[in-house]
Amino acid sequence: MFAQFKGIQTIQIMNKNERIILNSHLAEQNKLVGFIENICDQHNIYNSYYANIVTSVSEAFNNAVIHGNDNDDEKNIIVDFVVQNDGFSFCITDQGNGFDFSSVADPTDINNPVEETGRGIFLMDILSDNLEFKNNGRTACMKFLIANINKEAADKRVNKLKAYMHSDIKQASLN
Repeated sequence: MFAQFKGIQTIQIMNKNERIILNSHLAEQNKLVGFIENICDQHNIYNSYYANIVTSVSEAFNNAVIHGNDNDDEKNIIVDFVVQNDGFSFCITDQGNGFDFSSVADPTDINNPVEETGRGIFLMDILSDNLEFKNNGRTACMKFLIANINKEAADKRVNKLKAYMHSDIKQASLN
């Protein structure tokens, strides 16, 4: 698909979807990490952002197994990966009854009782660019924006441009 921009023809990135269906068992975590690694390799996602993705998607998977599907290994968990023009998303869907995500206690609030509940959702929220719950809380979608993914590449381009602007070649061309 092509789009016109002030007389320049550009190619729009088409959506690309990938899906893995996992048994609702924590031992499936290694398959999930392999799925994420393959996607990150295909899309040249660098290490620091990779850690955010693995941690947040793993937390969503753990929540789906433990809280969503009540550790019922007869149920499945679906992990969808979708590339969009501005970034990509991972959506994790369980076969449970859902939950009221607005009632989850803030684990950073010192007035909350000392419990570990809410910590996974907190990590998912801070490590992704956007966290959204759908299907009555049965699906957690985490979006990661391309600008964040390509920060390292963008920084390299800026540094190259700065070096060029201060190089002898630039000065010689001005004379």
